[in-house]
Amino acid sequence: MVNEQELLKKYWDIIKEEVNVKEISSFSSDKPLVKVFKPLGSQLSAKFWKDTGQIIANGKQWNIKELGNWKVEVFSNQWWSWILEAEDYEVVYEGLDDSNIAVDWNMIAKLDLQITPELEREWVARELSRFLNQMRKDADFAVEDKVAMSFSTQSENLKNIISEFWDFLKWEALLLSIEEAKKEWNITSEFVSWDDKVEITLIR
Repeated sequence: MVNEQELLKKYWDIIKEEVNVKEISSFSSDKPLVKVFKPLGSQLSAKFWKDTGQIIANGKQWNIKELGNWKVEVFSNQWWSWILEAEDYEVVYEGLDDSNIAVDWNMIAKLDLQITPELEREWVARELSRFLNQMRKDADFAVEDKVAMSFSTQSENLKNIISEFWDFLKWEALLLSIEEAKKEWNITSEFVSWDDKVEITLIR
């Protein structure tokens, strides 16, 4: 049996990169959660025909037992039972706030979508990185070409972001250096973030 907690910890870095999340922590709820299996009539009718109604009714009466390997057994008071595969039912949790939550079998994931100042700065830095790489493409620079970047802006916010994410930008856009200066060479373009603007020049 796979231990989901150990599996998550093992691949946390990959998950954070793929889903673009900052941190991952264990989920907790202030309310007691009850795991409920809900047979899906649309799936059952093709397999069980006339028994579909009984399966759904007994499922609502909690006459369900987990068997492992994604299978569950639905049983009736007459000692009849039916084995359902993973595609025959869905899993929900009673007492769970549905806001920004996804459920998959024994796993519950909740996203905190609050945009902190830190996340906002990082988002701008990533947008700036994409902008720089588009500038490289427009200037027909080769992938292996390392270039110097100069910039000019009246925005203290953008100055601070460029300074904070200096190493990130140099790595992502293959920059040799970054300096605050107004120059004209190879390619010059303006990056806009809300009301902030910065003029950027790349020099090969």
